[in-house]
Amino acid sequence: MDKKHFITVSLLLSALAFNPLVANELYLNQVSSQRQINSISSQIASILYNRGLDEEVSYELSQGLIDDNELFEAMLNNLLNHHANLVADEVFEYLGTVALHKQNIDLASYDHLVNMLSKIKGTTLTEVELLAINHTSKLNQLLV
Repeated sequence: MDKKHFITVSLLLSALAFNPLVANELYLNQVSSQRQINSISSQIASILYNRGLDEEVSYELSQGLIDDNELFEAMLNNLLNHHANLVADEVFEYLGTVALHKQNIDLASYDHLVNMLSKIKGTTLTEVELLAINHTSKLNQLLV
């Protein structure tokens, strides 16, 4: 076999062999990002299920709470990142209660955020916390 043919065949075989591996890795990255997006809904559904609701009903209620998963996740991340003393589990418990009562949640609204954080903490919010909530609501309004 000529060197030129050998190199050509080698390149062709390596391209055929590695192409499915690259495609598989891209697919796995897409699946993991989809799982992360759905993790908020599934975490709320898990909380509702642990409270005694049927699994399907809890999933439907959690899906009804969130319209746009990516937008909601970004807004929730803004909230958690700008409030150091806010625990994510407490926020998800609150979101579970909101979903259970089929209420709406608007993470871009200053009023909703004040109501949410005051119910989570169980106390009156300080001026520093109110300023942080104002900042978070403005950031979330920019996302909408």
